[in-house]
Amino acid sequence: MLHSHDTRHRGTLDTFLAADDIIALPTLPAEEWNTLRKKTGRGIAWEFCTLRNLLVHRGAFANDAFGFAWGGVYRTLLVGPIVATSYRNEGHFRAGHRISGTSDFFRGSFLLPAGSSQFREIVRLVNLRHHVAGVAMPVEDGGYRVIDGYEADYAYVATAFVESIRRGLEMCGVPAESRRGRQLGEAMCTILYQAAGYTGLRRIPRNLDAHNRFRDAYDQHLRDHPVSPRLRRMAQEIAVRIMPATTAFSRVGVAEHVARHLDDETRQFLFPEAPDPAIEEQRQRLVAMGRRDSSVEALKARSTARAAVWARADVAALDQAYRAATHDSTDDRLLGAILLHLVDEGQVNGTPLEQREVVLEAGDALIVQGHTPREMYVVLSSEKPLTVVRQTNEQEGPRELATLSAPTILGEIGMWRGQPAIASVISREPNRLRLLVIDQARFDVLREESGFRAAAAAEVQRRLSLNAAHVGTVLADTASETADARLQSISQLFQFLTGNSHIQLDKVIDLDEDATPIECVEALRQQVGEVLATHELPADLAATLQQIVLTLG
Repeated sequence: MLHSHDTRHRGTLDTFLAADDIIALPTLPAEEWNTLRKKTGRGIAWEFCTLRNLLVHRGAFANDAFGFAWGGVYRTLLVGPIVATSYRNEGHFRAGHRISGTSDFFRGSFLLPAGSSQFREIVRLVNLRHHVAGVAMPVEDGGYRVIDGYEADYAYVATAFVESIRRGLEMCGVPAESRRGRQLGEAMCTILYQAAGYTGLRRIPRNLDAHNRFRDAYDQHLRDHPVSPRLRRMAQEIAVRIMPATTAFSRVGVAEHVARHLDDETRQFLFPEAPDPAIEEQRQRLVAMGRRDSSVEALKARSTARAAVWARADVAALDQAYRAATHDSTDDRLLGAILLHLVDEGQVNGTPLEQREVVLEAGDALIVQGHTPREMYVVLSSEKPLTVVRQTNEQEGPRELATLSAPTILGEIGMWRGQPAIASVISREPNRLRLLVIDQARFDVLREESGFRAAAAAEVQRRLSLNAAHVGTVLADTASETADARLQSISQLFQFLTGNSHIQLDKVIDLDEDATPIECVEALRQQVGEVLATHELPADLAATLQQIVLTLG
């Protein structure tokens, strides 16, 4: 039973639990945390030391526990907002990065001290991904907080992990409600909700019984409000994409992984038919390429290697700018998208961005109206503010549009559109700027990152003083009033691409069920163009759609 019909609480824990079942996430002393994680990890491993696992896994019995942990990941694919976020940000949640990152975070929660540099590095990357995805936001204490509307979805990730491992323990002879089962259940709730707290969850179920009530209420919510066929297709695509990796990590074949480690409801949702044999072939290729070392030493080594990318001069400068950006705009999210791209890319080729110092005299322009930009700039520092001005035929002098302070990003929309800049960026006083420069070739790679697309779209809306929520409202209201199928499709696509993961995508037309995020962008561009060309629209709606065209380039 849901506990709140107040729209202010929609999507929060209050929707699913009574107030006295919810507590603020407690802060565990480091010594207590480290003792608990070691004791619980050893306890879980011991219970999975069964004859079956000794035979199947040739002594490495803990692999079965990891398989059930992956079963928790698959369970979260029943949650529409999680699927929409992962799919929309596929540039940042590639199968390899998604699974290796999840694996390192999960294992790190049990294997690494919370205060270690390696665990902090893992958490930093997870938080950056979630911020770019639009489900968490930085806060003044230096951490992150999940956005209210995603709180319950976020908490359910920890819930799904706990429940999948408890199901595995049941299969190994430890019933969930037995004395030992409850003891391990309480410990896992503490560890996994604490782990979620490192990445933005600030409230949790009070205890194991409250956890059970939240699980039951949320599971019933999933059954009462199933996702649209399009979102289910997205979930199935993600499942197919990550299955070779999770089976390789779990050291079992695809058929066994699906049959043993996924619960019946999840298995029917994601794999209503037997998995494609091609997935098993991919798994075997991954195994032949070499198993990813899951030891604590390898975990530390990967974190240390990734930390070296963060220490690279251009990445470190961008990271400093990201942390210095104000968090009441989307500028920090756009900076974060570029930063995440550099960190992911840096592990492959490590080519740094050019750093440039520019000296401007009073009245000099960094970007000139009417000129097609060939570079995008991340302004790391500026001694004086910059001014955005625009000249029109209707006025004698240029009109001031905005004043910008570092850190900020300039030129991304001009690069996206490949057309002359519609305004100039000048300095009214002598000025010295420190920039990171993204040339056309690098931008062409960056623009394929759908997290960057969503952040850029949201930033354009902010600069036009029409944020994504307002545009979405105008579109949704007009689509509802007119019952126009194409406007309804545009409305859902726009909200999806600019960060609303609660959209069902059940009104989208002229788009294949297995369309990629980039194809969603192309569909939106085409549909907006068709509506503008063929409909008599109210002036404010026409202006809104024109702004979407500018956003998409």
